[in-house]
Amino acid sequence: MNMRRSRATQLRHGDPCKSRRGSVLVVLVVVMAILALVVAGAVRPVSDESDLATLRVETVRAFYASESGAIILMNAVIGLTPMPSNGDTVVLNNQTIRFVQIPDANGVAIVEGVSGDATRRIQFTTQ
Repeated sequence: MNMRRSRATQLRHGDPCKSRRGSVLVVLVVVMAILALVVAGAVRPVSDESDLATLRVETVRAFYASESGAIILMNAVIGLTPMPSNGDTVVLNNQTIRFVQIPDANGVAIVEGVSGDATRRIQFTTQ
């Protein structure tokens, strides 16, 4: 029995090596697509975490800016610095202090600190 295929059989069924190469290529493309999805899924949470960390830093900076504004107002109340007006702003190292309300007849003052997307508001009463 001759194990060699005739030329007519090879033309009908194709070369087995070429057929395998095509299958390997399809499997390789599928594996690459799956790996791309896995990598994309792993990178997204890291991006979310960095955004959250940035927001935390900006929130702390906004808080300190509002505290600085409260100190400015307290110094103005005791006469060490001039009293700011309602709506005045002060910018310190990319953080903004807004004097929303200077002490009124009841002594209530409101100061906002802004840094990036974060805003902190302090309301206090002077005597």
